[in-house]
Formats: sequence, structure tokens, C-alpha cells
Amino acid sequence: MKKWISVIGILAGNLILALSVAAFVIPSNLMAGGTTGLALCLEHYFGIPIAVSVAAANVTLFAVGLVCLGRRFAVTTLISTFLYPLLLDLLQKLDVLQHLTDNLLLAAVFAGTLMGLGVGLVLRVGASTGGFDIPPLIFHKKFGIPVSASLYAIDTLIILAQVTFSSPEKVLYGIIVVFLCSATVNKVMVMGSSRYS
Repeated sequence: MKKWISVIGILAGNLILALSVAAFVIPSNLMAGGTTGLALCLEHYFGIPIAVSVAAANVTLFAVGLVCLGRRFAVTTLISTFLYPLLLDLLQKLDVLQHLTDNLLLAAVFAGTLMGLGVGLVLRVGASTGGFDIPPLIFHKKFGIPVSASLYAIDTLIILAQVTFSSPEKVLYGIIVVFLCSATVNKVMVMGSSRYS
């Protein structure tokens, strides 16, 4: 039963995460943290292609997660690694999702909240969506630092690194996305339990 709950959590979390990106982040051209945000910085400053940076970061962080968090974690993270891009590709093809709102604030609120819900569901069952979800799990295991706090700090730094080549308004919307995402992750992970507080 526990195994099925984990699978459902991973599937639902990845679906919600892909929906948030396909319906709000991409159509509204919002900034976001994580490996994508890091890749944007590396492309701008060093000319490294985004796909190369994302792949390198994901492989490196996956290896670190395998060593620090174990084989079960690695297997469940591999599921997300393939499932998320597939769901994102499918959802991007739905025209109805590309025109939900032209209001950037509304898009930022929904993007951050849904991203947090998706990531939170996956993290709650002991898995990860990959990338920069992994260091917060390690910090929590090794030092007891709340996952949401680490996630917020890392994503905020990645957003701030994009200040020099983004408009101030885009940065502010990006911070809203990151704040709501980390707050929602925290709510989902402590729901019915105090073990992550």
C-alpha cells in the first residue's frame, strides 16, 4: 500500500508541476529557479547551451543524491526525470493551456502555488523531481534544515543571478513564484505530520 501511495504521489506531483510550467511559466515567460534558471545564467555569461547545462546539473545532482540519500531515492527520482519532460511536452500541445491568462501577477501566483504543490507531493513520498530539489533533501537529512527553507534560498539566489540580464519587473515576479512555491512545499510536507517542521 505504501509503495502505491508513493507511486501516486510521484505521478500526481509531476503532473501538477508540468501543468504549472506549461500553463503559466512558459506562456507568460516567467522566471523560475532550479536548473533551468541556472542554465539561463550560464548561457548568458558563458555561452553554454541550456540543454547541456541542465543535463550536466541534473546528472551531477542525481549522483550526489544517490550517494547521500540511497538507492530507493535514486530509483524514484529516475521516474520523475523521464516522466516530467514527457508530461510537459504533452501539456504544451494543449492549446487551451497557452491562453489561460495575460495577467502576469495571476500567472505568477498560480505558477508558484502549483509548482509548490507538485514538488511538495513528490518530496513528501521521499522522492524528488530532480535537479535542485536534491540539495534541500540532503541538507534536511544531514543538518535538519527545513526543506522549504533550503529550496527558497537556492531558488532565490538563482533568480537574483539573472538580475543583470532581466527586467526588474521580471525579477520581482520571479521572486513571487519562488516564495509561493517554497511556502506551498512547506505546507504540503507538514500536512498531517510535524516531521519536516
